[in-house]
Amino acid sequence: MRPVILVHGLMGTEGSHYGSCRRWWTHSVTEFRLPGHGMWTSMPSHPAAAAVSGVQKLIDEQSEPPVVVGLSYLGAAVAFRAAEKTPERVAGVVMSGYSFLVSGDTLNRWLEGFTRVAARQPEARDHFAELHGEKWEELLTATFDELSDGCLRLPNLDDLKRFRAPVQLVNGALLQNERNAIVPAASAGADVTVVAGAGHVVPMDSPRVFVATVEEFVDRVNAERTTFHTRRRAAERAARTDTSAEATEEVEESAHV
Repeated sequence: MRPVILVHGLMGTEGSHYGSCRRWWTHSVTEFRLPGHGMWTSMPSHPAAAAVSGVQKLIDEQSEPPVVVGLSYLGAAVAFRAAEKTPERVAGVVMSGYSFLVSGDTLNRWLEGFTRVAARQPEARDHFAELHGEKWEELLTATFDELSDGCLRLPNLDDLKRFRAPVQLVNGALLQNERNAIVPAASAGADVTVVAGAGHVVPMDSPRVFVATVEEFVDRVNAERTTFHTRRRAAERAARTDTSAEATEEVEESAHV
């Protein structure tokens, strides 16, 4: 079966974000931990860039081109950018809890608000310290920095249109921002799924549905029944039609010479 690589989101770990899914997978799954997350002993100077390189290495190690799954804005961006660098080695990408309409500036504002709220709430501070140690605020600072210096670029609709492999967007129905992302993504060429009753972190809210959705996408990738494949076949037919029309015109012109 085609392998699946999982990339968790900012301020989570593979266990906290995907742990509830583990009992449901039928495909071979490799979980990637983002640099600086969990109990890493050191923080890379550019953790997102290190993450992209790490996922690329995992992709190259698979027995066949995998489907790479990225969660939330950091995990989805890392999965997409890693696959973008080696499209011939990737069968597809799944992005969840993501909007191609959100800019880096907008995400920065969200993170600033999140940081202020977390700093004021002892339960949130204790939770992040338990997951990541006392360095947890450095993870947010590093993300701010990479958004500002361009090291971390959020994929937008133009990136999606240019991408040379199937993409699926899986968002929860409870957040308006992520519901609004569905139609533009579909128009740009992604397969889309809205999960009822789920919020931003679909694998936590609806683990069984999330796994079933990803594995069904993998099956359609294998059968070449994704939006990407359908559009590619249509483009190839159009190109053949244009070529045939040009050839017919040349024959007709030569007949009159």
